[in-house]
Amino acid sequence: MIRIIIAYDDNDAELGDYFDDSFKDFNNNLSINTNTSTIAIRGLECSQTNIKAIIPLNVPYIFIGLSHGNEHQLLTENDVYADSNDVLHFKNSLFYSPSCSTALELGKRLIEAECVCFIGCARDTLATYEDFYHLYIDCENYCIREFVNSTKTIETTYDEMLKYFDSKIDELFEQGDNEILVAMELQHNKDSFVLEGNKKLTIKYYDLK
Repeated sequence: MIRIIIAYDDNDAELGDYFDDSFKDFNNNLSINTNTSTIAIRGLECSQTNIKAIIPLNVPYIFIGLSHGNEHQLLTENDVYADSNDVLHFKNSLFYSPSCSTALELGKRLIEAECVCFIGCARDTLATYEDFYHLYIDCENYCIREFVNSTKTIETTYDEMLKYFDSKIDELFEQGDNEILVAMELQHNKDSFVLEGNKKLTIKYYDLK
């Protein structure tokens, strides 16, 4: 059984709908693999205490954080739920978050604490145009969706995600002036992503009987 924990801030005043839509995209697509067990942690429940209580001890798992972030933290409007100064409970995890700037310090501390693999962003990420939320989400979630539902390495699905970004950016540029600003934001987000840790990791590592 592949254990997946998804924390998402559906309570955020600005981007609550975005984080909720991203969670739904993951939840719908990861459940294609019937060998997965997903625990969802909504915004008002996102805290370090709750996260630690849910994380399985000494068991590999996938952690997905969908909320605001900064260099050191993942956080909601109410609480911090991942902090660079307290990361030992993320050992053995594949840690993924498209939140702003988390690769700068949080990602480094996670790898130092034996997190198997980290995928995050090294600068602020953008999602300005509500009508295109589905496109931002489709691109940034590609890597983990494909990783869970295939036997490919995380490096392969990460590289495929970048190419998927490119294809959607090209489509937007071809559509004309109205979509150029969205294309520029997607390009910015694509260039923000960082992959650290074991790049040869496959889903088999997380498939525990």
